[in-house]
Amino acid sequence: MVATSGLMAPSSEAAPGTNCTYYSDESHTTVVGQYGRDCCNNRIAWGTKTAHYECGGCFLCTPPPP
Repeated sequence: MVATSGLMAPSSEAAPGTNCTYYSDESHTTVVGQYGRDCCNNRIAWGTKTAHYECGGCFLCTPPPP
């Protein structure tokens, strides 16, 4: 979870466990995709889904609110 702490935010409108960050390998150092909703309930869908992932929390709003 250390690698994703900058990508995730506490508290969300998105359902926990539905937001997943995918990594290139089991070391979880290189993010290759994210799927789910941000904290502003915008859809996030980019990159590749792999067998190496962590789910939960919400992604930062894209773009972040002013």
